[in-house]
Amino acid sequence: MRASILAFACVACVGCKGAPPKAAPAPDAPSANTADPALYYPLALGNSWTYQVTDASGAHEDTIQIVGRDGPWFIDDHRGKIRIDSEGVRDADRYLLRSPLEPGARWSAVDNLVVQRFEVTATDAKLTTKAGGFSGCVAVRNEQPLPKNQGKLVTEWTYAPRVGLVQVVTQTVGPSGTRDQVRLQLVAHHLR
Repeated sequence: MRASILAFACVACVGCKGAPPKAAPAPDAPSANTADPALYYPLALGNSWTYQVTDASGAHEDTIQIVGRDGPWFIDDHRGKIRIDSEGVRDADRYLLRSPLEPGARWSAVDNLVVQRFEVTATDAKLTTKAGGFSGCVAVRNEQPLPKNQGKLVTEWTYAPRVGLVQVVTQTVGPSGTRDQVRLQLVAHHLR
């Protein structure tokens, strides 16, 4: 299960080769009512993001780079694909960001017969990682049930404007409590 959680988190992290850590510029926070989801997921050939990945096996860095195109889809070097359309930013199975970007906005997706529920929990979040400080971030929470009524898998994504995905936190919540599964934090990014 850990491998599938990491794979799910990585698919959501389409990115590019990392640059040395530096503080991100503090762009003006876009208005939640007018923010285009594409603002939070800059896609271009050569873009890359490097993350520190922490899971049960420890911590390591992983870089995800956009290496190709297939029509409207951007393809990364982890076999993920992502695109922007009139409704938002999506991977092959679901919307990662969907209009309107405002707190409480919700959508759902079905993947392998499992219903995933998404909700925008913030449009003004602040976060600091090794890549710098980010403000005006959009936070999205996803919940999906675990098999055999063992609780739920909760994933929280944080996207910075003009940067992309800066953090992913995945936990299981069940009868025995809450357990951290995977955490990705942006270490560096290179955008064209």
